[in-house]
Amino acid sequence: MRGRILLLVWSVLLAPWSAWACTLWAVAGTQAGGGTLISKNRDWVPDHWQYLKKVSPKTGLKFLGLYAEGNNAPGLKAGVNERGLSIVSASSNIPRSVREAQPDKHGIMVQVLSGYSTVRAVLDDAALLFSKSRANFFMLSDRRMVVQVEVGLDGTFSVKSRDSGSLAHTNHYLDPALAALYNQKIGTSSATRLNRIQTLLGQQTELYTLDQFSAFSHDQHDGANNSLWRSGREHTMASWIVAVPAQGAPRLRVLLANPGQQPSTHELLLDDAFWQATAKTGY
Repeated sequence: MRGRILLLVWSVLLAPWSAWACTLWAVAGTQAGGGTLISKNRDWVPDHWQYLKKVSPKTGLKFLGLYAEGNNAPGLKAGVNERGLSIVSASSNIPRSVREAQPDKHGIMVQVLSGYSTVRAVLDDAALLFSKSRANFFMLSDRRMVVQVEVGLDGTFSVKSRDSGSLAHTNHYLDPALAALYNQKIGTSSATRLNRIQTLLGQQTELYTLDQFSAFSHDQHDGANNSLWRSGREHTMASWIVAVPAQGAPRLRVLLANPGQQPSTHELLLDDAFWQATAKTGY
């Protein structure tokens, strides 16, 4: 086992660094009006298509997901279920070849969305869920709290939760123990975007709103390659924001910036009528 761990760490040190960028941030408590907001800017090479799809599993909860199709990493990228539980993800700075060389690890987002009603329930099963996940970064929210999860190799993970205040993440490890193992190289963009979103969150003195989170999403303070909204080596392909009030139905705002098309914004009230309606694909 020790030899295998050393081999994996050595692979991380030697492998070329690459990670498709995303920026995640969330807020809970008083500054969110007693509820929560969670957001993801999804950055990738603009070589594929994205769409929203409502999923009704044979067993479990319905959910609405942001899906990618047509590139080398298709699938679910963000989602929210009928109980208001949302999950978003961002790539780890561990090289993709190393992350995928763990046949016993898998994606967990569908499992979370279809199987859990609250963040607390996810945390109760954290050891079961995240120890089986590929190396990745996640942020989750419900009506009461937001959580950040960093997953490393061999089942290692860390959790940070907030029922008041904010969280932010990009594409390198923030937990000291995991950072010591895996942050052999931190990308300039990842560090710059983290600093920028933390600065924007820190400057806010009034209630956070969907409009405020949208403004953060479109921030271009640091140029084409390092801003929250990117148009350089990678493009910001989507903005995903879920606002869950202290009372009432969640609201989702998604901007899709698919290649060759004008950006399109979709704002949905995720009430009982929405979830009971016939499933729809391609919003």
